[in-house]
Formats: sequence, C-alpha cells, structure tokens
Amino acid sequence: MIRSGSDRPGNRPLDGIRIVEAHSPDAPLDLRLAGALAGRIAADLGAAVSFSGPPPSRRDGLFAFLNAGKRWIPALRPDRSAADVAIVDDRLFAQGGLAKADVTAVLSTFAAGAPAMPASAFTVMALGGLLDIVGDPEREPLRLGGHQMAYAAGLAAYTGIAAALCGRGKRTSAEVVRVNMLDTAIWLNWKSAPVAGAGEPPPTRSGRAAEWQVLRCADGYVVLVYQEGDWAALKSLVGDPRLEAAHLETRPGRLMHLREIAAIIEAAFMRHTRAEIRARALEKRLPLGPIWSPRELDRDEQTLARAFLCRMDEGMTLPRLPVLWSGRAFPPGAIPAVAIEAEALS
Repeated sequence: MIRSGSDRPGNRPLDGIRIVEAHSPDAPLDLRLAGALAGRIAADLGAAVSFSGPPPSRRDGLFAFLNAGKRWIPALRPDRSAADVAIVDDRLFAQGGLAKADVTAVLSTFAAGAPAMPASAFTVMALGGLLDIVGDPEREPLRLGGHQMAYAAGLAAYTGIAAALCGRGKRTSAEVVRVNMLDTAIWLNWKSAPVAGAGEPPPTRSGRAAEWQVLRCADGYVVLVYQEGDWAALKSLVGDPRLEAAHLETRPGRLMHLREIAAIIEAAFMRHTRAEIRARALEKRLPLGPIWSPRELDRDEQTLARAFLCRMDEGMTLPRLPVLWSGRAFPPGAIPAVAIEAEALS
C-alpha cells in the first residue's frame, strides 16, 4: 500500500513497491520516454524501479535525467519478472509480457481498438489540435519543444498507477491502466474541446495578429507580455511617439492594429540587448521575458538562488523533477546513480 511520510529512505510513500519498465524492441521513442518518466517519479517516491533495454550511456543527459535511482538490467524474462507494477507499451502487453504484475500501465499511441497507422508524436500533436495553437499561421507548423507529449503521457501513467495502488486491497484481480498519446494531446489542448462543443471556433495560431508576441532585439528575442493597465508603462519603455497615435488610445483600437504595434516595438527593441530590455522592464514592472539559452539560464540569478539546476558528477547540468516528497533539493552531485545489473530480475 502507499504510505505517507518524509523523503528519508525507508519512509517514503512508495517504499516497498517494485516496478519494472519494459518495452518491445520496436516501441516508439515517445512511449519509452513516457514510461521512463512515470518510473522516475515513482523512484523519487521510494519505489524500487528496474528497466531493461539497450546498454545505457552514462554520458547521455536524457538517460541520466529519466533513470536516476533506477536499476538497469540487460533483459527481462517474463516468467521471472513478478512485480507490483509493470510499465509496458501496448505491443509488449499484447504479447503477454510481464503478466504477473498487480498493476500494469500500458502506453500506446492511440486508444485500444483504433485502426493501426504509423504516427509520431508530431502526428499525434496535429491530430489533437496542439499544432493549431503553436507558432505563426504564415509559417509551417511547429512542434512543442522537447518531449512535452511524452512527459505528459508519463505523468498521466504515474497518476493512474498511484490510483491503482491505492485500491489494491479492494479488488481480487490485476488492474490495467491504459494511457494513449492522442488522448493526452487532447487533454493538453483541453480548451479547444468545450469551445468546439459550444459551436464556437476553437483557439488557433494568431501570429503577428496576437497581442502577445515574440519579438527580435539586438542579440536575440524577447517575449512581449503586458496587461491593459501596463499600456502607459509600455509606451514609456519603448519611447516611440507613434504609440501615442489616436487610434491606439483605446484597447479596441489597439486590438485592431496589433501588427502595427508589434512592428513599432520590435524596431525599438532592435536597438537594445535582451539584458538591457529586461533591466528597463523590471524598473517599470513590466513582465517582459528575454529568451535565454540553456547556458545563460544556468547563470541566471533566479535560477541560482532557487537551486533549479543541480550539477552531476560528470559535469552535466540537468533540471531536477519537483517531486521530492518534502520538497528538499538534492545537494550538488547527490542525484542517485543508475545501478547496472548483469543478470535478469528474479
């Protein structure tokens, strides 16, 4: 059962829970990443997590992030892999792999029974409507950065696993938790479903017609974000008399001329660096956000003050998952390493 407590070893909510991650050889990368994230959250909360697959590379930052605190084994034998929880893809599940688990989380691209078709996470994001709210309509669609689809599916899988574990003593048979990428995409884009159901056009990409923009500056890009009450401060920051025009005095007037406003502000920003714009925006209490590179983010004062990034022994810098039971951060170099095992889980 799930127990509450501090994050000390031996007193974490998933202590005593044994989890196995396994995938078929041709499982899509995004399903593997989703399963790895679900297992990583469980490992942080005390579960003993084992996973199988190709030999891991300790120099791989993504591998280190997703598999910290787990045990790697070269291969799993279904007849020797009894565990409390199994995390598998739908192909391995259909083959009867890891059938001894009390709870099995099954990850798939589409819902069970849907027609089979080749699809990547990019395809799923298009089908779920996510690509229709990202980027500029005058350009090709853009994918979400990183592996957001996979990680959202992994979070959904972990949530289902936790719920199933809470009910272990109330049922007599094993439980299957099913998570598919398309349902996850629709969940991420949840605002579009009720709007469309009400007969209204769902949100879509506005591009240069949007009120909030990503604008160029002298050394990169700045995100322009402001509220109605910030207009006077924004005009003062930009310092261009064209923003004082009569047709821009009211919000309805500004909404009709968003492209013009963006062009004026971008022309002003092109004379300044991101750091200069940020400093001036802070003085005027404007929520403008410069776009930093990972290396710049690593040196940011807020990032350092909040210990958002922690360094590993190999010199890599990785964000930590905010799932530690007490919220206490790992000290530098203290992220649990992956244990390499030479024989199958027994």
